[in-house]
This record gives sequence, C-alpha cells and structure tokens, in this order.
Amino acid sequence: MLRLYDIGSITPTEMIFSTEEITETDAVAYIVYDTSTGSTDIEDYLVWRAITYKDNPTDTVVKFQIDDTILYPSYLTNSTDYNTFKPSLFRIMSLDEYRIFKNLLTRIDLVRKRLPNPGTTISDTDGVGDGGVVSFAGGWDKKFSISELSQFMDGALVEVNIHPPATTFYWNYGNIDSDKLANPYLNTKGVPFKISDLVVQGATIRSLIAWGLLEVDVHFSTSDSGLSITYDRVGYVRGWYDALLAEFKQQKDFIKYDFVNSYGVGVGTIAFSAMGIMGNVANMLEQGGVLPMNTLLGAYSQANKPL
Repeated sequence: MLRLYDIGSITPTEMIFSTEEITETDAVAYIVYDTSTGSTDIEDYLVWRAITYKDNPTDTVVKFQIDDTILYPSYLTNSTDYNTFKPSLFRIMSLDEYRIFKNLLTRIDLVRKRLPNPGTTISDTDGVGDGGVVSFAGGWDKKFSISELSQFMDGALVEVNIHPPATTFYWNYGNIDSDKLANPYLNTKGVPFKISDLVVQGATIRSLIAWGLLEVDVHFSTSDSGLSITYDRVGYVRGWYDALLAEFKQQKDFIKYDFVNSYGVGVGTIAFSAMGIMGNVANMLEQGGVLPMNTLLGAYSQANKPL
C-alpha cells in the first residue's frame, strides 16, 4: 500500500495524485476506493489502473491521474462526482498487492453478498427496542475496510519474511511491461507469486482474530419467562482460526524451505575458500565428543557447512 501520496487537484471528472514513494515513470498503480457498503448506488469496489508520469523530467515526484476512462475492469461504471469521494478511502496498491487483496476479499468479505444475514427483526410486542432489525457483524455491511485488510496483508508478509530462512520481499510497483506478464512466476521483483497464497492465508488468520475480538464484545445471554437466548459466535470463529493456523504453519515451513540454499558448497566458492583445508579439518576434530569451534576458529566462527 502506497504510504506517501497527496491529492493535487480534484474536478468533477478526475483526480490527480502525486507521490515521492514511486520514482519511475510508466509504473502501474491500482487505486481502490472503499464504498463501505454493498447497497450503494455505485460499484461495491471502484478500481482504477493508472500509470505514473512527470510534468518535467527534473521533478522529484511522480503523478498519476484517475478518471472514468481508466476504470479497471473497463466495464465498471461510476456515476459519482469525483468531488464527493473521500480522500481517506483511497488505497494505492501494486499488482502483487491487488491480486492478494482480491483473493482476501473472496475469503473474508464478498461472500456476504451471497449469503446475507439481515439479522433479527424485533417488534414492539417483544418488549425490547422500538421495532427494527438487529444485526451483529452480519447483514450487508463489509466486515473490514480496505485499509484494515491492507494492514493484515502487510503483517502476514512480515511474518512470512522473518520465518527462516529470512527474506526481504515487499510490494513493488512494476512498469507496464512487467505488469502485462501472463505468467506471474516470471516477475522477479516484489513479492514472489509462489508465496502469494501464503500471504492470503496469514491475512485471513489476522482477519479472523480481529473478527473474534469483535464477537467477544457483542456476546450476550438473556432470559425471559424461562426462555434463554445466548449469542456467542466466538467459538465458531476460533475454530476456523485454529484450523487455518495449523495449515498456515505447515505451509510456511514447506514454502520457505524453497528459499534455502540446498545446493551445498564446493571448491572455489566463498564458504570453502574462506578457510581452505582448515575448514575440513575443523569439521573432523573433536574434544570430549564436542567440536571446540570457538577455540579453533575464534568467537562465533563455524567450519564449512552448507545449509
């Protein structure tokens, strides 16, 4: 998610953004607008696919413009005046981030439109409330905002990175050519495609944790004339969380192992030539059944051992 950006101008038909975080022109950014509810007159999620440019080659900031001509996909429609958009509800993403975000929405949010939960209708004769609908984390409302889901994705990526062996993958705003790659495995920058589903799993687990904490607040029990009602969905949410967490831990070990140097070392490589033959000698020496590495090689040193 782009952190450093500003909105330079707004007209009824377009908006112009500027940023110092992207330095290249012809970089592709996906601008997502959170409409907050599925029952509005505009599309549930509005998305624009914009390309960065500079007014002058010497400018230190790049700009990108959104209007109805670059809605993504192109069949999206927008009948809203751009002046009415709230700047705080825009989120700018890279292609990797947008792809993971769409997968996360499928698991967490968009299913609400298929199985809506309108809640319980309460009439005046029930002795509670003034008549209306009561809903707890259900109905047509989105479960999380885009900014919240982006934070879950960032946290999941950090967790995947620090899982041994450590990596430093992060979102990258590619150019037009890299954005058009039909095979995402060929993209060598940013977040590798082979760990994208792992990030989705981690972000889903974080979503369930947040959801479970919300359900704790709305948990209640009531009794009237011998009729007892208990509203408690924490256990169900926790059950999904436990099942997904077990799979996530296994997947982390399996996928991150693919980044280990499994090719060993040989003559002429740094690990072998750093100590020469003494490295092999140190690997064969024992004293009381223990290899005295610090004594032989100095503090914190090791002999030649491939990963």
